[in-house]
Amino acid sequence: MRRARHSGFWLRGLKAGDSHAWSWLVAEFSGKLVGYATRMGARDPEEVMSATLETIAMRIADFEGNESQMRSFVFSIAHARIVDDLRKATRRSEVSIENTLTLLEADEPNEDTFSDPDLLKALSRLPQEQRRMLELRYVVGLSTKETAEAVGKSEVATRVGLSRAFARLKDLLVDDLRLASEEVR
Repeated sequence: MRRARHSGFWLRGLKAGDSHAWSWLVAEFSGKLVGYATRMGARDPEEVMSATLETIAMRIADFEGNESQMRSFVFSIAHARIVDDLRKATRRSEVSIENTLTLLEADEPNEDTFSDPDLLKALSRLPQEQRRMLELRYVVGLSTKETAEAVGKSEVATRVGLSRAFARLKDLLVDDLRLASEEVR
């Protein structure tokens, strides 16, 4: 019972903007957040921790719950920040794939658009849903939000799907190049 009053005291302080309550939150969670981010493979665990605390500060007024729910609240925010961090790392590796996908940006497909047979071969081996998302996004030129509406998924799920499709396409292209270089030997 005493612990529940203790966490309630800190929560009221956090909502009121009390500096002692915020010091408690940082002391209580910063090390745990850095450890969690490290275990989850974040590139910059300290940045994830800072971004998590910043998001908590913006959203604490709307939080209602007990100590257990507060921990879930904190770590669900941390998880979202880790996903953001990992997406940033993924985007860097997708740049070369996006350069290849510029071949697909024409309004109407024609022989010039599909002049890269290696890309077409790799695209044809993607699952239909991934291929469709890539086509809608890069051939048709829809925004991610419009692509999400077209495939009947949330925008977040579509972003994840596009990211996975890029990763899979890249893997297929790399495998094809590796096989081609082995055949030359």
